[in-house]
Amino acid sequence: MKVKRLVSAVTMASLAFASGAQSASADTKNEKEVSRGATAGLVVGAVAGGPVGAFTGAVLGGEVFGRLFQQRRENREMVVEIAALQQALNTQEAEHEQLISALNQDLDTMLALQATTPRSHSLPIQFRTASSDIEVQYEPELKQIARVLRRNQDATVRLAGFADRRGDDSFNQELSERRVRSVKKFLLKEGVGQNQIIGLAYGETRPLTSVETLESNFFDRRVVLEVDLKLDPQLATR
Repeated sequence: MKVKRLVSAVTMASLAFASGAQSASADTKNEKEVSRGATAGLVVGAVAGGPVGAFTGAVLGGEVFGRLFQQRRENREMVVEIAALQQALNTQEAEHEQLISALNQDLDTMLALQATTPRSHSLPIQFRTASSDIEVQYEPELKQIARVLRRNQDATVRLAGFADRRGDDSFNQELSERRVRSVKKFLLKEGVGQNQIIGLAYGETRPLTSVETLESNFFDRRVVLEVDLKLDPQLATR
């Protein structure tokens, strides 16, 4: 009797599966996996509980196995996505390392140039007698110094003003101060920062030679610019 019930259950399961397979011939891969789960459920249900068990097993088996196959597929997709993201991150990291390496090479080159280049540069600006007006021929050099100072905000320029020994001491002192102010005004107009300019005036107290001549007087009527290119401490100790 049990054998007949088993045969009957298996027969019903087979008919149910054949009917389902015929109506779902164009199903997706996921639905086929569910069908295989349903088939397994039918057989297990038939053996365990006859026709009723076969039907119940088909429903439960199809749902459980379908979920398992779906989860496995999603897991595989997640693994592929994670691998792609990791590869992208590795590529970006390599590009960043190359960029940092190139910047370090440029920085080393700049530091080497600064180490072999004199840190200060002096330029004398000569003036006519009793005048504080800057002569036209000095303007290109002053503009070049202003350009250097604009690009190097840590750099400074020291202005030292002088006068020759002719005339009153107080007048010569005031004249040397006006000459310093004239050069400072020119640099400020060219975009140099106020804090980058240091001005001092000495009047006739520091002549270039001990003997006064026409030539020595010419060279004493001057403002000397000394540019100090300071190296950024953070770069020097990096």
